[in-house]
Amino acid sequence: MFEVYLFVNPACLKCLNSAQEVTKVTEKLNCKVCLRFIPFISLGSINEANLLHIDSYQMTIDYKAALYQGCKKGRQFLQLIQELTLVKKRNYNDELAYHAALAVNLDLDMFKEDRLSSMVKENVSSDQRLVQEMGITNHDSLVMFDCNSSEHGVLVEKINNSQLKELFSDVVNRNSFYNLKTLPNLRVL
Repeated sequence: MFEVYLFVNPACLKCLNSAQEVTKVTEKLNCKVCLRFIPFISLGSINEANLLHIDSYQMTIDYKAALYQGCKKGRQFLQLIQELTLVKKRNYNDELAYHAALAVNLDLDMFKEDRLSSMVKENVSSDQRLVQEMGITNHDSLVMFDCNSSEHGVLVEKINNSQLKELFSDVVNRNSFYNLKTLPNLRVL
């Protein structure tokens, strides 16, 4: 089994595309993969999002609240709010969040309650600690662990589609992070 963490900025179109690609690639693998999208909020990403009239912090809070109703629904919610704000250029607000929640079949009353809870805010803080612990400096970074054969993981920063396919192919076929072909932006943790 592989654990994959993709660090994303909710207000980043490249992160939306990366998340879609990672999802496609992991679904095609012949092994079990636990895929987690971890919101990565930095001062730079918040300033960038503000220029686009997108509240990346509130998007992160809402994504974490949606996850309380299931990982799949949470990922669908994140993808939908990213598409609505980044592709369709709609401003992120409560109305858009509620529309997205209903569109992915979330219990709206529970979602409204969860997005205001201190537990969700603590989960966001926990994610930011994970970002620091793993040494993540850029959104659109991927960390992968092989839970069956190694205590080590790999970090790939600014991942692109060809690297993604090569990484998964090498790891699944060779079962070792140490046997990977050298990628310029890959390091073993």
